[in-house]
Amino acid sequence: MRDDVRADALLAELEQDSPRGKLKIFLGAAPGVGKTYAMLQALPALIAQGLDVVVGVVETHGRQDTQELLAGLAVAPRRPLAHRGQTLDEMDLDGLLARRPQLAVVDELAHSNAPGSRHQKRYQDVEELLAAGIDVYSTLNVQHLESLNDVVWQLTGVRVKETLPDKVLLGADSLVLIDLPPRELLARLKEGKVYMEAQARAALQAFFSLPNLTALRELAMQAAASHVEGHMQLQWQAQGREQASLRGKLMVCLADNGAASALVRYGHRIAQRRQLPWLVLHVQTRGTPSAALADALALASQLGARVLTLASPWVGATLVDTARSQHVSQLLLGKPKPRWWRRSLLRYLLAKASQLELTLVDTQAAKPSPSPLRAPAPGRWGQLVLGGGIMTLATLIALAAAPWLPASAMALLFVLGVLATALSTSVVPATLAALLGFVAFNFFFTEPYYTLAVASNSDLLTLLALLVVGMAAGRLAAKQRQQLVGLRESHRIGTALLGLSQALASAHSKDEVLGLGASAVADALALKVFCVGSEEVLQQRGLGMTDQAALQWCLAHQQVAGHFTQTLNAAAMQYQPLGEGQALALELPNALGSGAEHQLQAMLADIRAALARVELDNRLQQSEFQAETDRMRAALLSSVSHDLKTPLASIMGASTTLLDYDDRLAPADKTELQFSILQEAQRLHGYVQNLLDMTRLGQPDFILNREPVTLAALIDGAAGRLAAALSQHPLQTHLDPALPRLRVHPALIEQVLVNILDNAARYSPPGSPIEIRAMVAAPDLLVDIIDKGAGINEADRTRIFNLFYTQPVGDGGSRGTGLGLAISRAMVEAHGGKIWAFAGPSQTGTCMRLSLPLALNTEESR
Repeated sequence: MRDDVRADALLAELEQDSPRGKLKIFLGAAPGVGKTYAMLQALPALIAQGLDVVVGVVETHGRQDTQELLAGLAVAPRRPLAHRGQTLDEMDLDGLLARRPQLAVVDELAHSNAPGSRHQKRYQDVEELLAAGIDVYSTLNVQHLESLNDVVWQLTGVRVKETLPDKVLLGADSLVLIDLPPRELLARLKEGKVYMEAQARAALQAFFSLPNLTALRELAMQAAASHVEGHMQLQWQAQGREQASLRGKLMVCLADNGAASALVRYGHRIAQRRQLPWLVLHVQTRGTPSAALADALALASQLGARVLTLASPWVGATLVDTARSQHVSQLLLGKPKPRWWRRSLLRYLLAKASQLELTLVDTQAAKPSPSPLRAPAPGRWGQLVLGGGIMTLATLIALAAAPWLPASAMALLFVLGVLATALSTSVVPATLAALLGFVAFNFFFTEPYYTLAVASNSDLLTLLALLVVGMAAGRLAAKQRQQLVGLRESHRIGTALLGLSQALASAHSKDEVLGLGASAVADALALKVFCVGSEEVLQQRGLGMTDQAALQWCLAHQQVAGHFTQTLNAAAMQYQPLGEGQALALELPNALGSGAEHQLQAMLADIRAALARVELDNRLQQSEFQAETDRMRAALLSSVSHDLKTPLASIMGASTTLLDYDDRLAPADKTELQFSILQEAQRLHGYVQNLLDMTRLGQPDFILNREPVTLAALIDGAAGRLAAALSQHPLQTHLDPALPRLRVHPALIEQVLVNILDNAARYSPPGSPIEIRAMVAAPDLLVDIIDKGAGINEADRTRIFNLFYTQPVGDGGSRGTGLGLAISRAMVEAHGGKIWAFAGPSQTGTCMRLSLPLALNTEESR
């Protein structure tokens, strides 16, 4: 057995052990067999075991014995809903969710809820109860299964309107078949134990007949057997055992002929009976599929099939190629109509797909009965009128040109008219145009004129040739036009998806993705679309409580809700989930066709993927930021621990020596120790001052306290603070006499000079001078600080301004903390200036240049 099959089975078993509630269905062949009675009979034993049981809804239909079983049970009040002047009582779903019993009893699983309810069907209410961890007991008649709808209609002549997907029954955790022989059921009906007397009489005349009940009983047994077989197969797969039968794959081939839904239901029954995976394929040869076909494709998706729609003029070849690529073992298609003028599709499949099992179903009985006076579709009328107009125009042109052209040339004009009709409309109008051309040519241009009689054999041959050529050319041209329309539609969809993908690829924020996605969907589908993530947005747009409830449901369950859905369809908008707490709201004048729905889902998939990518990028950036923060914290702690410990150790050592050996130390040694304490304390003070400056500059409320000051005063202040460090380096100052009086933050600019001069002293050999030059180079003031040290590599001249980066020098390793220049850059940039390093004169040493804009940092700038 394949590992993926076993894994799927194990996952299914794990889901059964999840906190999700368990569903138990009491299945019957028809009303009155005792489903509700049996369900209620099972409750007292559960209550005796301490189980919290609440009856959500039970329909007694006036049956006394059923009403007696309800006595003593906890029954939840129903929710009244006003509809067309009447008050309808429905199950209070929110009340049950708030009450949270261990077991909820919900009768009539296939029931359609009243308009205004959250869900269109009761089985959807049950799904929500199960998702909340509440077990559910419910009842179901077999005729309500969607896949059996056509079979029930053919057997009984009654089309059941209330249906539910077969997956609800197949997904039930347990199934109880309530069986009652048909004759006993008829006896109960006649005794008034099923319906009231008037209803019973009507039922006996219609639905409740012995053949009907016998057939329904067999269907119920088959459904129960299929359910049991499905669970058995799941257990075998989970144990790694081979299945009892060889699995293949079923492909249902749909034609746009009105019977597609019946074929889908038939295929679903075969797939369930044989436990086969299945897919549904429609080969689109026309421009737009009909509404009936769109409904059939939607039904197939609802029943669990994979749906494929391919555009191609070659139906047979497409079916064979798809069957091979999808590893299909069985083809199911409706019995095709024989066409004498073209090769049968069945013959083609028998010749090209001999390895496949072909099953033909006569779906003609499942088609709706056409009215004998049925008119063409509204769009077809316009095409017919257009075709008639084109041929009328061709006739008038031929009559006008008759005096100058031979009769044989007139036939070409009619052929051109047929081609023009085919290229403008479809096959039927083109065929009609060929017939009109045949009649017009015979009437006006063959002897005897103005009659439909034909005098010569040559004219008859011309007429026949005109008809054959016109019909053949018209059909080919119409088919090419349909193919072109399909290709244009495919190109339009592909272009829209490509444009959306390209736009989303460049989006870097959640809001940007949502904006681009909503705009693309609105342009592609010509709809009013907007993104919404909260009820306040809906309130601002004037949308009511129903839309707000639909949005809540969509966001909470990540499922589509609202207009043209089965959940809160009374809402004005349809809400498609996007994830990340967002939904796409669409204003739909009509339900989307299958093509538009597939395009929408493809675009939504791209939007969801882009949102996931943006979220991943944000998390990655946060992770990188956290990692960088941790690195900076570690570097800061390392620097602080080292650079605080070194001067403190020197201070403590010198102080201890003075205290312990004060009377034995020479005065010169005492002075040296005291000077060492002072020097290390100043060094420690400068380090702490840098840390404080770095903290202040990082605060958002930091304000520059500008004061008038001269550059010379700032240089003198910095030199005074560094008197000890500069004692071995003569300071040479060259200031431009035209320097203006500055208006800066004196402490910050002085600290910049201190940091740069301190670095110059550290990295310069003893006795080498340090030079300061200042000049005006409009629009800036330039200050150069030049040393005679070893210089800085070109690759490091930008990195030295990074935090904690230090320049190694010889065997001495790193000197300094790596904070000074980083803080100096921040201080200069706070004044709107710049700082950078380059080689000194004659490529010796280093020159640090400060650039301060005169317009911001002088007295004239006030």
